[in-house]
Amino acid sequence: MSEMQGLTANTEPLISRKLHAIGRRLGTPVSGTFELTAGCNFNCEMCYIHQKGTAHRQNDELTASDWLEIGKQATAAGTVFLLLTGGEPLLRPDFAEIYTGLKQMGLMISINTNGSLLTGETATLLEKNPPVRLNVSLYADTPEGYRLQCGADAYERVIENIRRMKNAGVETKLNISFTSRNADRMRQMEALTRELGLHCQVSFYMYPPVRRENGCADTTRLSPAAAGRGRVDWELTHNGSAGAIRSAELLRELTQKECESADAPSEGVRCRAGHTAYWIDHTGQLLMCGMLPKKCGSVLTDGFTACWQNARALMQTIRMPAKCTACGLRSVCCVCPAACYAETGDFETAPPYLCEMSSAIAGRLGKLQKEEKDVRSE
Repeated sequence: MSEMQGLTANTEPLISRKLHAIGRRLGTPVSGTFELTAGCNFNCEMCYIHQKGTAHRQNDELTASDWLEIGKQATAAGTVFLLLTGGEPLLRPDFAEIYTGLKQMGLMISINTNGSLLTGETATLLEKNPPVRLNVSLYADTPEGYRLQCGADAYERVIENIRRMKNAGVETKLNISFTSRNADRMRQMEALTRELGLHCQVSFYMYPPVRRENGCADTTRLSPAAAGRGRVDWELTHNGSAGAIRSAELLRELTQKECESADAPSEGVRCRAGHTAYWIDHTGQLLMCGMLPKKCGSVLTDGFTACWQNARALMQTIRMPAKCTACGLRSVCCVCPAACYAETGDFETAPPYLCEMSSAIAGRLGKLQKEEKDVRSE
C-alpha cells in the first residue's frame, strides 16, 4: 500500500511484482495478511484496530490450529506471500507455533510489530528462522515521545531490539506514522533512521479508524494541509531538494497527461485488494482489505476459496469516484476504495481530506520548483 505514488520509489522485489502481475491475470490470491490479534501492549490513538484497554483478547480470536488450517487452505489456493500482523502479533503466547507452522508450508512471511517484544525466545526464534522481512513501527525518537504517542515506556527497549535484529542479519524495515504528536520531530526521526541504517516507510495519511470499537475517533490526525506539506518536507529531509524538485517536475508532466483525459470514466480497483491480495481478521473473516470493513465470509465456516471469490466479486463491483479518475493530482494522491469508504461512507464520493492533502502537496512542490528556478536565474 503505497502512500504517495509520485513521491516514493518502489522497493518491492522484482519476483513479487512479477508474481502479482501473473496472479492478477489469473485471479490468484498471491498475498495475504493474517491479523492474529486485535490486542496490543501499546495504546496508539491512530491505530485502525486496537481496542483501548485490551492488552490481549482471547475470547474471539482464532486458535493456533485455526490459523494453520487457514494457512493450508490459502497455500493450496496459491498464496505465496504472507504478512502476520495485529494489534501486536507477538503478544500471542502461541506465536511461535503459528509462525513456525506457516513457514513450514513454504510461505514467505513478513511480520508487523511495534518491536517491544523482540526479546527472549521470540528474538531467538526469528534470529534462527528469520522472516522475509520484519517491519518495526517507530513512533518517536525519545522516551517522552513514545509515552505521548503510544502510552508506553518502550523507546530504549525498541531501539535495542531493532539493533539486535539488524545485527543478527534479520531484514528489518521501519514504519513511521506521523501525527500531531510527532510531526514536529520529523528531522530528528529521519536522523534516527539514518543512524540505524535501515530503510523506512513513512505515512502522513491516517485512515479514519472505522474498525475500532464504538466508532472511536482519532484526534491526533494531521490536518490535510499539514499532512500534505509534511509529506513533501520528508522528501526534502530524506532525499534533499533534488528529489523534491524532480517530484515537482514529474507531477507537472503527469498532470498535463491526465488532464488531457478529463472525460475518463470511473475506474475500478487499481490496488491489489481483491485482485491478488486479501486480509483475514482475528476472528477468521476474510476482507478485501484490512482498512475496509466489508466481510466476505468466515474462512473456517465457508472455506477459503469461497471467501476469496466473494472478495473478488466485491472488488469487481467497486468503482472509484469519476472525479478521482480524471484528477490531475492523482499521481500524488493516496486515494483508494478503502479511503473513500472510510472518509465518506461510500465508494463513489471523492474524499475531501485527500483532495485537500493532494492540493497541499502540489502547492508545496510548485513553490519549491519556483524557488529553485529563482536561484538558478540569479
